[in-house]
Amino acid sequence: MNKIKNLFLLVAAALTFAACENGHENNLPNNPNHKECYEGKMVVDQNDGSFYEQNSVEVDYEIYDGKINFAMYKVKFASGMPLKLDMVVEGVDFEENNGVYTLSADGVVPYAMGGPFEQFTITQLTGEITETTMTLDFLCGEYPVTYSGSK
Repeated sequence: MNKIKNLFLLVAAALTFAACENGHENNLPNNPNHKECYEGKMVVDQNDGSFYEQNSVEVDYEIYDGKINFAMYKVKFASGMPLKLDMVVEGVDFEENNGVYTLSADGVVPYAMGGPFEQFTITQLTGEITETTMTLDFLCGEYPVTYSGSK
């Protein structure tokens, strides 16, 4: 288990992208469906009885080619990670009902540094995006991740 966690930390530390803050470009394709950032709390189950929590995590999303793409900016997945990173998840299915997007996906490979990170494939993703809130729940590899944010 420790080897898997160390591998997760090593790969996660290598993931870098641009930030969602003013003055920075994001890596989502530029299109009119770009939305504002949500800011909230991310919790990662360390699979050893402990949880890593991070506040002020920014998540941006867009609708592109009938799917939702989202980016999580400046995140750490464990306290031992030496730096914060950005992760992009593309091709998430959704249904829209009265301005509420209900998300679902399984088997989506996250991207960083211009390439896929298959060992941390996103599975069992569910979520909801409203005008003011965003929630996400998924497995990143074998690590359960939850996110709850607002504009």
